Amino acid sequence: MGCDELRRPRKRAVAPAGSPLGKRPHSLGGQCRIEAQIERFAPGFRDLVLARHTLTAAQEEAHNPNYVGGDIAAGMQTLWQTVARPVPRWNPYRTPLRGVYLCTSSTPPLPGVHGRCGELAALSALRDVFGVRQPPDLGLTSLPAAAPADR
Repeated sequence: MGCDELRRPRKRAVAPAGSPLGKRPHSLGGQCRIEAQIERFAPGFRDLVLARHTLTAAQEEAHNPNYVGGDIAAGMQTLWQTVARPVPRWNPYRTPLRGVYLCTSSTPPLPGVHGRCGELAALSALRDVFGVRQPPDLGLTSLPAAAPADR
């Protein structure tokens, strides 16, 4: 898994975790339940945690007004929302402004499919602005083998 080098200490890994706690804000109790579940399958996990950062639903919404009530998926994903989100049109990435495209959790395929909406918006731009009909080969057909873990 790739990681932004600026978001983690040297030679350490970041493990983001979240849990929908309904109307209850994230709390130490919620955090403990998440860690307990990870600990259940990976004994010793808690001993490796260097720091924690939690946000309540209100803090999430204050950080990004699109996260109403702390909902990072930008609303319920119904069948209608799947085909008509953010607006019902053939290309949901294109806006009325030439060369301006949407790439958010409110565009297909679904919230939580990280990066895919950006890829699809970029492919729309390539077609519309540059006339490119085939996606470019980015040379990512195979990933390098993982380095062996030190034991």
